[in-house]
Amino acid sequence: YSPVSPSQDDNTPGVENPMFVRVLTTSDGSSDRAMTQGAATSTSMMVTAETGGTVTNGYVSLYFPPGALDRDTEITIEMPRFPEAVVTCGPHGTVFNKEVSLILPMDKIDSDATDFSVLWFNEETGRWVGIGGEVTDGMVVGKLKHFSQFGYEHGG
Repeated sequence: YSPVSPSQDDNTPGVENPMFVRVLTTSDGSSDRAMTQGAATSTSMMVTAETGGTVTNGYVSLYFPPGALDRDTEITIEMPRFPEAVVTCGPHGTVFNKEVSLILPMDKIDSDATDFSVLWFNEETGRWVGIGGEVTDGMVVGKLKHFSQFGYEHGG
């Protein structure tokens, strides 16, 4: 298994340019739909292998169960296409011992839709590949096996 390419039996072709959902960009819950300069869309935090933990940038969160990491690791979250819900997680290529949850609260999404999915960017093919995702307790949750670039889109 390679963290940046699918296994050989993955027949999912992926898509080149998905329509990613947008997050709300103002504190009052409205969206100005414009790129917000200087927004706090990136963060980093140390997560211990033994206890795990949660890292958030105020839009998306990563939850690490205990034992998901081999060693204590500085985790980064960036949103390079803000306000699109595209997230780069690092260190790039990190593979987990247990699935890590990528979480986006629905009240942060600029949409009335109720069905969403998570995609990861396959650098080898240059395409976005669906990994599923579920809506539970007002959160859109994707289960990650490795770090890469991820995005949220409408549909399931």
